[in-house]
This record gives sequence, C-alpha cells and structure tokens, in this order.
Amino acid sequence: MVSASQDITELKRHVSAIAAFLRQHEWLWRSHVVDFFKEEWPDSLKEFVGTACRVSLSRGQVDSSSDVSYPGVPQVPIGSVLRQGMSVKKLHEIGILAALIAGTAKLSGARDVIDVGAGQGYLALVLAFEYRLSVTAVDACAHHADVTNKRAVRIEKYYNTRLRKSQQDGSNHPEVRAPQTVTCRIGTEESSSTLSSLLPALPKSHSSEVFFKDSNSDHDEDPQVVLAGLHACGDLSATMLRTFIECEDVVAVINVTCCYHLLTEETNNDTKELSGFPMSETVANLGLQLGRSARELACESAERWKEHHPTKAVQNFELHAFRAAFQLILDRYYPEFANSRPSVGRVGKSRRRRKARQSAMEPLIDNTSNEPFLRTKDDSLDVGCVTCIGASLTDASEDPLGTSTFSSACTFDILSGPSQDRDILRVEQENIASSLLSDTESLLEQQLVRFEEYVRPVLELFDLPQLPTSVLKSIWTEVAPYQDLVGPFYSLRTVLAPVIESYILLDRLLYLKEQGELVAAKCGTGAGIAAHLVPIFEPATSPRNMAIIAYRGGV
Repeated sequence: MVSASQDITELKRHVSAIAAFLRQHEWLWRSHVVDFFKEEWPDSLKEFVGTACRVSLSRGQVDSSSDVSYPGVPQVPIGSVLRQGMSVKKLHEIGILAALIAGTAKLSGARDVIDVGAGQGYLALVLAFEYRLSVTAVDACAHHADVTNKRAVRIEKYYNTRLRKSQQDGSNHPEVRAPQTVTCRIGTEESSSTLSSLLPALPKSHSSEVFFKDSNSDHDEDPQVVLAGLHACGDLSATMLRTFIECEDVVAVINVTCCYHLLTEETNNDTKELSGFPMSETVANLGLQLGRSARELACESAERWKEHHPTKAVQNFELHAFRAAFQLILDRYYPEFANSRPSVGRVGKSRRRRKARQSAMEPLIDNTSNEPFLRTKDDSLDVGCVTCIGASLTDASEDPLGTSTFSSACTFDILSGPSQDRDILRVEQENIASSLLSDTESLLEQQLVRFEEYVRPVLELFDLPQLPTSVLKSIWTEVAPYQDLVGPFYSLRTVLAPVIESYILLDRLLYLKEQGELVAAKCGTGAGIAAHLVPIFEPATSPRNMAIIAYRGGV
C-alpha cells in the first residue's frame, strides 16, 4: 500500500507504475464476468496480488487528530432530530464529513458551503444546524429539494425553540438558519458556469458568526465558499474540482466520489473538450483508456467481501454464472441485441435472493457458527467445511464414494469423546457424501429453475421473445460444469478494483497539483493550492472512503 501524501514528481512515478501494471493485465480488467473466462492467467498469482496491493492507495481510515492533511474540528454529536432517517452508514459518513467541512471552512475563511449533489439534505442540515454554517443544497431532483425543505422547517423550529430557552438562562446566540435549496443539473459540459452562478445568490452568513467568533481569519464582502460533495456521482466530482480551479470565490473543495462507471471518458476519437476522465495532463499522456467495464470494476469493495458469509458469496457467484449464461443466450438467439452490451442490472434481484436461500445446499449448512460446516440431516454432527465439499459437487460422478469431497484439514476429532464417536463421524461423512451424490441431479434441476427465473424477467424487460424451457435447460446444462470457474475469475478481477480506483483518484489529485503549480508560477508560491487524498471513513462501513481535500494558498 502507498500513500497519496507525495509530491507531484512521486505521484507521477506512482501513476505511471499503475498504468504499467494495468497494461500487463489488461485482458483481465477489460473483460467482464458476462464474458466468463479466458485461457490466460498471470505467471505468478502471488506476484500479481502483491503488486496490486503495492500500487493501490492505502484505504485504512486516518486518525483526524494526527493527520496534518485533515483540517477537521471536533465532531459535534448529531442530535436525535437530525439523525432521523439516517442509516448507520450515512450517520458514520456525515458525522465525519461535516466536521471535516467545518474545519476546512474555518481554515480557509469561508462562511458559506455549497453541498453539491445534496440528495435529501442530510449533510446540509447537519452543517446548518449543528455547525451553524450557511449552506446551499444543490441537487438535480426537485423532489429531493422538497424533502429537504420540509424536514428543515421542522428541525429549524425545534432548534430555535431550544435556543430561545437557552437565552432565558443568559446565553445569547443568533437563530439558526435552514439550508437554502437549489434544483439544477450540473454536467461536465457546463463546467463551472452553473455552480459559479449560484455565488451571488448565496444568503448572508449571519449564522456563521457563531462558528467564526474565535477565528483570526480576515473576511471581506466577497463570497468565500467551500464546495462539498458526499458521493458526488460520475462527472459531478470532476466538475466540482474544475469549479474550484476556475472560480476564485471557491476557496476549498471536499469531494468524496462514487459511480466511476458513469464517468465520461476521453477517447482517441472524442472531440469533446471536457470529460470526467482523465483530468490531469500526466494521466492523459499515459494514454491508457479504461472503458466502462474497468470503471465498473473500480466500484467493487474488497472490504465488503471480507464481511460476507461464505453462503452469500456462493449465491453471488451463482448470479454471475446466470448472467454469463444469459450472455450466451443473447449471443446465440439475439445477436443484434447482444452487440449493444445491455446492462441487466438488478432485475428480479429480491426474488432471486429468496429462491437462493431455499437452494438444495441450505439444509446442509450450519449458519449458527462463525464457520460454515455441513451437518447431517438429523443435525447430529458437523463434519466438514463447505468449501471443500462444494468445490467438487459437479465432479461427483467421477468419485462414486465421494471421498474426494472431504479434506483432512477440514474434518476434526471429537477431542473429549470416546473412539466410537470418531467411527460415527466417519460413517456420517460417508452418508453425507452419498446423499450429495444422489442429490446432485436435484441440485442441478433447482439451479435450472432459478436460472429460468433469472432469464425470463430480463427477456421481458427488453421486449425480447421468450425461449422454451428446453432451450434454457440446454444452455444451463452446457455451462453448469464450468460454473465453479466464475468465482475465481470474478475474484481475480476484484483484485484489480483498488488499483483502477487508485488510478482514477490519483488522476484527480494530479490535476489539482498540476493546476496548483501553474497558479504558483503565475502568482507566487503563496498563491498555490494544497491538495490531499485522505481515507476519512471506515472502509468496511463506507467503501468509497477517499476524500479529496483542496484549498487555496498552499496552506
């Protein structure tokens, strides 16, 4: 793992190393699980994984109290009224990000915050009511603005009532102000013009006096604005960074990105002046085009996978096998439609999950312990690891006694019991192996049922003619022997996810540093830009945890 706290020369070497590594394994990240499998593998899997880890950015959450690139202030506890409707993930993110925004505003002398891609206004409301900042919430959806305004009316009444009661005790605080909401769509083609047009309309920042009363920053009448975005989608993150560079009234930007697959990407034939990737001259000169599959891959999270129960992982791999088999159907029976590379997405996801939980393996899996063990039908003994047994289900016909399905590393002795208990254990192993052998055909039939339930809603969604069950059965029978390869293939691609995400994020950091060098060369060192890339969230809770923090003056 490496850090983003490097100078621009080190960053250029780092991003070049990422590009070289990605080119070496281009076949893997340019492919897609729907394309199933290719007969190419890295010479050394250990070297492949090790290099991927070395060139990826460190994702461990930083300690805000010790990181100099993290200008936060002590977190203000979010009140119960503001917490309503927040998930655990959202509460974690907003608690940390709001303190970071408040600290950055204080450091840079800004009294106004524009929350870009504000959604239903959770972040904007916390900044306004807990940190007393003047906030404008910008979102493309009018419904989101309506929800924010309605919540703000209730919360503003609550907080001001509480303030008036405290003033009766002798304290004197101005009333808090609800965020202002603006509905508009901000795309790459508009660059900074739309966001810049909001600056004259910013409300007077009376409420911010409370926050700045101990600050020594000088303030004039010009608007001093912090742009902030929590999971600003696709090109919106790039637009925020360009706005910061182009608009001097924006003195700082804090951006946590998401949805890399929605980025526009410059291609050799692209005449468009601006795109979401690449942004920096350094990465543009490397000439490595990612494409949608790679950008989708960048959204994957190894941290989330670590927390998955093995049964959930198996179900997920089955869905990927279904999708790959469905691609085979498209190629053979709907070739023109297949050429459009349709996005199937989450059609019928809930229904498929329910069916997956009722699969033939579930009665044999003990979910009460931390490790998945097979159990007998009468629940008498745990006898082995699901990983070892499940791996050879499709090869049961070649091993009629089922002996190859058990690993000595996964069986265990009953340490405190007599020797006959171990004899019982061996008998139970043989019984389960026999049961699995007899149930293999039933398992494949149930998979076929789930496959058909996967395929038919998708065909209906795209107005494609339905196929007979016999055709679907033929396709699934053809691919079933290879479905165990989907998991390793998917896992290998996922190793590259943090590498590609690091490449995209370092491109943005390099853009800011390149622009900072230009500003410093023109106006002097003190007029430069300080830019950092910091993992501010706990990655298992919030996988997109990297924040770009930049402010003027080379602070």
